[in-house]
Amino acid sequence: MSAAQSTAPPTPFLQTLFAFPESPSRDSRAAAMATSMSQVSTGSDVSQQHHHAGPPLQQDVIFNFINNEFCRSSSRTWMKIFDPVTQKFITRVPDSNMTEVTNAVAAADAALTTWATLPPSKRRKLILNLLVVLPQYADRITQCLCAEGGKTLRDAQAEYERGVDSIEAACAASHQMVGDHHINQMSEIHTTLEPVGVCVSITPFNFPFMIPLWSIPFALLSGNTVVLKPSEKTPSAAQILAECFWAAGFPPGVVNIVHGGPSVVDKLLAQPSVGAVSFVGSDIAGERVHDHARATRKRVQAECSAKNHGVVLADADKKKTLYAIAGGAFGSAGQRCMALSVVVLVGEARSWADDIAQLAMTLIVGSGTQPGVDMGPLITKSAKKRVEDVITAAESEGATVLLDGRDYLVPDHPEGNFVGPTILTNVQSYMTCYQEEIFGPVLCCMEVETMEEAIQLINSNRYGNGCTLFTSSPSQAQLFQKAVNVGQVGINVPVLGTVLRTGNKESFLGDHNVSGHGMWQFYTMTKTITTIWH
Repeated sequence: MSAAQSTAPPTPFLQTLFAFPESPSRDSRAAAMATSMSQVSTGSDVSQQHHHAGPPLQQDVIFNFINNEFCRSSSRTWMKIFDPVTQKFITRVPDSNMTEVTNAVAAADAALTTWATLPPSKRRKLILNLLVVLPQYADRITQCLCAEGGKTLRDAQAEYERGVDSIEAACAASHQMVGDHHINQMSEIHTTLEPVGVCVSITPFNFPFMIPLWSIPFALLSGNTVVLKPSEKTPSAAQILAECFWAAGFPPGVVNIVHGGPSVVDKLLAQPSVGAVSFVGSDIAGERVHDHARATRKRVQAECSAKNHGVVLADADKKKTLYAIAGGAFGSAGQRCMALSVVVLVGEARSWADDIAQLAMTLIVGSGTQPGVDMGPLITKSAKKRVEDVITAAESEGATVLLDGRDYLVPDHPEGNFVGPTILTNVQSYMTCYQEEIFGPVLCCMEVETMEEAIQLINSNRYGNGCTLFTSSPSQAQLFQKAVNVGQVGINVPVLGTVLRTGNKESFLGDHNVSGHGMWQFYTMTKTITTIWH
């Protein structure tokens, strides 16, 4: 069975991607921006370094953000970013050198004492000011997510909203950041929560706006300063985010951003003044970050790969279940850590695979900026090739390709990185398609006789991010959620990555999970003070 081809009309290139809105900042910031305009170089030598007191105006280069200045990198190594739909050039991103990484960390370290001693209410007020600034950048952010990441407009808008939600959640929970106080006849003992220092956030390509905001607000509210290393595949959202922090009035050095690939991560982890590292990405990169951080006595949280299962019982609401599976498996082209990549059909539900395929065939694949499109492209040509190679390997290992998304053609965008919705049946646990995270629109279908067999399958998988049970039986749901060994469980809903993220097994490495109470524990150290007055 072949996936249906999209006939969505072509999308115009987003020429307004880097158009700047009217600054929401004070007059002094407007004056600084005017000064910076006269300093912008129009030359093409990317080895030259320039600093701007305001947002950069040059469109074809991504700038680092160090000590509240937008700095054009002096690196000799640059990477080009292309629209995954049209392959049109968007911008260049530097692989920042050691001097630039050191400067970013030094700026954060220099700002630490003043920021940490600022009353928590004032730190919170600045972060709330970010919520005032962000709406003025919302259109640019969503356009950027569509152009660089290939997202549908609906997904891009949802990412923007979830990023804002993350800021609001951190501010709302800031009252939890308190110590203890004990008094007896002779002594007084109390604890305080102190910042850990300079915190590094390493974030992936698939949610370049939202995921930095999972960690940065918590780190800042805790009195830490931050260096963000965004993905080199989707760097522009971080540059816009830098403008938002600048416009919101954050002091120099509190938030810094350095761009680049794995070498920049290594340079950051080698910095002795870095106290904590937060990472979201693949298991291979996550293990490397975790081990390096541990070796240099840094705190680390690494949210890694996943293989999320959806278990379907025959008593589930069929229509709602089919739509939930299709959305969980193929939303964002499967490029998310909470994608529903395996469906386990139990007993009489084994016949539902054909129904899932029929629904998947109705999904419209194309440019995300076009109305009605359900699924965009993969991030790069290499990502497309890898996903197609996994499908081919599954076929050679004995799986059946029920719905084939390889060689998917979107007529108006033949150069796009498109893979159509793909469904594999007769999948066995030894197959590559089951053992590895695919990170594409591929759903593996497996069949078992009982829910207990499904639970055993989930528990034997090396990943433990999340799973879902579809059923109309509360008693079965109770048994399931108690028995499965994963960090997140959904009942009749695919687990949402925007709520608490509590993965386990090989899906998470480190000290505290990337959400909730664990964030305050991760970003603070407990100090105990004992006092006796004679």
